Amino acid sequence: MPSTPTPPSPADGAAPDLSVVISTYARPQQVREAIAAVRSQDHPGPIETLVVWDKNEPEWDLADDDPHRPVRILFNDHGNGLPGSRNCGAEHARAPILGFCDDDDLWLPAKARRQLALLEATGADCSTTGLEVLVDGSVIPRRGTDGILRYVDLLRSRRMEAYMGTAVVRAEAFWNGIGPLDEHIPGGYAEDYDWMLRAARHQPIVVDPEPLLRMRWIVQSHFRDQWPDWEAALGQVLDRNPEFSGEPRGRARVEGQIAVAVAAQGRRRDALHQVRTTLGWSWREPRAYLALLVAAGVPAEKLSAALNARGRGL
Repeated sequence: MPSTPTPPSPADGAAPDLSVVISTYARPQQVREAIAAVRSQDHPGPIETLVVWDKNEPEWDLADDDPHRPVRILFNDHGNGLPGSRNCGAEHARAPILGFCDDDDLWLPAKARRQLALLEATGADCSTTGLEVLVDGSVIPRRGTDGILRYVDLLRSRRMEAYMGTAVVRAEAFWNGIGPLDEHIPGGYAEDYDWMLRAARHQPIVVDPEPLLRMRWIVQSHFRDQWPDWEAALGQVLDRNPEFSGEPRGRARVEGQIAVAVAAQGRRRDALHQVRTTLGWSWREPRAYLALLVAAGVPAEKLSAALNARGRGL
């Protein structure tokens, strides 16, 4: 596991209170809005923003040396999409606490202040929050857990607030106790869930239940619909967390997602086998029945779009 990067020298100036890593790819308008949202935080102390471009040339002119809200521009030299770009930004961060944001997300004004105060009050290493999902102009609030998220909670249910865009984490824990994002997970899929499971295993995650992030759900995302990678990544999550076997409903949920991915690839026989596996863990798992629809010819993209319209995913 990588060690904590060397902190900046005195010549670099005083470290900010928080470093926010924004990962971006080919969304020039959205990334400007995401930067502006971080710079508009009502936390009184300094916050730096590190914008990491993935696979395309950075817009270097977005850098700003404002000492209170500096913006630094980086090119992702780590690879593998979101996991690599998040680690790249974290590696260059100067603050003792890290936050993360995608270019289609907006931090609401109180997010930094409330989460930094929560970490200070509890001594926890990681915090998440509730969020809002913006789909086709409609805002769907998704309030978070009131209290803490434990490892077993994330085995049982894929909590919406267990998302990197809501997370702030102490840099020491990110690099050591928890570890950075997995840059080798297939296609960069399920990287949030993989990391959140490790974070909750390390220590319970404290949650501010208020929606403090607006997720602008872009249905036709460049991270979607790569079914073989999704299948492989979810299989890796199960392999790394054998404790799923003690939580049948949670295990069925992930097995059902794999069943949908297999069916979407046109592997009907394998999909039916995976559906049986899913139902063996829980006959109530709805993704098993969605996988049957996909195996019968209903496009997985159509089902995904219908769920996205309700602020949910497969």
